[in-house]
Amino acid sequence: MDVRKKIMIIMPSLSGGGAERVMLTLVKHINREKFIPVFVLMKKEGRFLHVLETLPKDVEVIDLDASQARYAIFKIAKAIREIKPDIVFSTLGYLNLLIAIIRPFYSKKIKFISRESNTVSVENKQEKYPKLFDWLYKNVYNNFDLIITQSKYMRDDLVENFGTKKDKTAIIYNPVDIDNILKKSEESESGLFPKDKINLIAAGRLAPQKGFDVLIETMSQLEDKFHLTILGEGDDEQALKEQIKMLKLEDRITLSGFAENPYNYFKHADLFILSSRYEGLPNVVLEANVCGTPCVAFDTPGGTAEVIEDGKTGVLVKEFSATALANAIKKATSIDFDTDYIHSFCKTNFNVKKIVKEYELNFIDKVD
Repeated sequence: MDVRKKIMIIMPSLSGGGAERVMLTLVKHINREKFIPVFVLMKKEGRFLHVLETLPKDVEVIDLDASQARYAIFKIAKAIREIKPDIVFSTLGYLNLLIAIIRPFYSKKIKFISRESNTVSVENKQEKYPKLFDWLYKNVYNNFDLIITQSKYMRDDLVENFGTKKDKTAIIYNPVDIDNILKKSEESESGLFPKDKINLIAAGRLAPQKGFDVLIETMSQLEDKFHLTILGEGDDEQALKEQIKMLKLEDRITLSGFAENPYNYFKHADLFILSSRYEGLPNVVLEANVCGTPCVAFDTPGGTAEVIEDGKTGVLVKEFSATALANAIKKATSIDFDTDYIHSFCKTNFNVKKIVKEYELNFIDKVD
């Protein structure tokens, strides 16, 4: 008799975000002696589709082919009936809410666990109907048996602002696939950056949350010796290009689009810059640190301050402004960062084995 627990891991798609990387890492490394993972996608699409080919052959991948949330709820319900999982594990806000709504219709023997990917009180303000999202988080989110947050800040946000029961939460930081990152970081650096410059790197969706508008303004306050490369794509691309042109920074800022391998950029840059207005837990900071690169980041809502040792692995900026960020970047260039310490800090605290083990223990605790 197979005593392993079947875990249905469900995501909207495989677009190029941090949540997707975390879930794919978990699927790859979860203990097969204890769990049978089934990977379910609402829509089999996105930049990370090719990663499915690298998953272990025993992982069943199911495409619900649901392009819109209002159609997905019935397909999710059908998948749960057919897969008969011991655990349903989901991530990303609106998908979590859909599953929280249907959770009461299922046996208590099935454990429903969510992974929250952002700071909810701030994220909800960006939604078309923020009051509806606030109401849902206050009234249905406690239907989950366990809610995993990526940082203490995120957990406290749910407890204090939405009445989430603290004993239903667990804090698990994001895993970093160190060996994979280091291998990819060794690829050629030729042509990545202009020579004889202090090269700054940033990465993320070109969206208001990431604060690239403030970062571009920051560049106008730095000397010509600084060059900025931004990796990513998104709806704000044209607006950012216009801002760069208006500030006459075309020679000092490069928008490089989506990078299949960002890690060689991270390794060969002088500083990684995180200009986000808010975060859940910024994977890119951990990934840059694995490459030995220090990070300058705004200390904004989210878990950023929990993964940066100020003055050792990076510099935290208390005031959210272009001037404060420019001053922090100048300060960081004068610090003799120990790249070995930065790498070891990340390896000790966020390595895949440690973080996946924490997930496994919380899964087992709920089903046993």
